[in-house]
Amino acid sequence: MADAPKAGEFCWNELATGNVETAKNFYGKLFGWEFQEHQMPDMTYTMAKANNKDVAGFWAIPKEQQKQMSPHWLSYILVEDVEESVKKAASLGASIVKPVSRAGDFGSFAVIRDPVGAHIALWQPAQR
Repeated sequence: MADAPKAGEFCWNELATGNVETAKNFYGKLFGWEFQEHQMPDMTYTMAKANNKDVAGFWAIPKEQQKQMSPHWLSYILVEDVEESVKKAASLGASIVKPVSRAGDFGSFAVIRDPVGAHIALWQPAQR
């Protein structure tokens, strides 16, 4: 696919919110997005679609974490090797917010805080 992101490019956006239904209502009406829910072992992950293409993901911030975590969008950057990218980021002054974790059969990700305090996620798909 010609327009598929390459390593080092943004590849996904994700909304963490305390109210997925309100977010779906808002973005569905604003952009015409449709939604498909996927049951994961510990959560429901909602995929937003535009023109039959997955464009974003939504997940619910657990109630016990909602006072510590504000609703936010998080962008993902495609990497060839998430473990190596996390090590390199740390050597350049980043801190690890969420260590490398599996996302079902889709791939692996980590969340880092860059040296100026911004959060970004690194994504390595399971199959390339």
